[in-house]
Amino acid sequence: MNTTIYYFSGTGNSLKVANDLSDQLTDSKIVKISKSNMSVFSDTQSDKIGFVFPVYNAGIPVIVKNFIEKLQINKHTYVFAIVTCGAMAGSAPNQVKKILAKKDIKLAASFTVFMPGNNQLVYQPASEEKQNKLFINEKEQIYKIASAIKSSQHVEYKVNSIMSAVYNLGYRATFNPKAMGKNFWTDEKCIGCGICSKVCPASNIVMYEGKPKWEHQCESCLACMQWCPQKSIQYKKSTVKRGRYHHPDITVTDLIQK
Repeated sequence: MNTTIYYFSGTGNSLKVANDLSDQLTDSKIVKISKSNMSVFSDTQSDKIGFVFPVYNAGIPVIVKNFIEKLQINKHTYVFAIVTCGAMAGSAPNQVKKILAKKDIKLAASFTVFMPGNNQLVYQPASEEKQNKLFINEKEQIYKIASAIKSSQHVEYKVNSIMSAVYNLGYRATFNPKAMGKNFWTDEKCIGCGICSKVCPASNIVMYEGKPKWEHQCESCLACMQWCPQKSIQYKKSTVKRGRYHHPDITVTDLIQK
């Protein structure tokens, strides 16, 4: 049975999961979710469809939400979601479930894969030791997840109604794509290489007079900041003294081309 895995990734965690899962499943392919790929409106040929994405503000990235809403899927397709996160899946799996339910499609299985946290707006990257432990755990998790998908198992994501309401409230209250881009800036180390613009999945960064300019559709994936080879991209003042993180097995070329 053929499987299509749609993924969204900023720092490479979800791309790594999508790659590893595809390696475990025969007759499978991965497809990037990005602004330039939003023209994919129909997939009625795949026997199984998966969505792999990170948690932002306890919920689903806006671009992923829009993609799933637009995608036409056969009613009898086995659909699964894999959420990558540093601490919790929040309301993300239930959000996917509700989006699909509006189209009379069931979310057959939801999985959570813990990866190194990459929100350096708030905290320092995890230590190398902790990262390595999570990478080992990811491989073990993917093996189990692949087995469940192969046998078309139904896996329910369980979260109580009160916590779900809290997650949804936080999701709506804390993320504003139009305002997010206003707070990025570059220090004197910027060389105008344009990598930030190339890795941005929302096509939200344009190069103006050799410097990046952020527009108003930021997904808060932080790909621009994390992949900058000069570490010159900052957000307000909170990131100046913090390190950077992107998955060591993923390259800039992988992120751009996949």
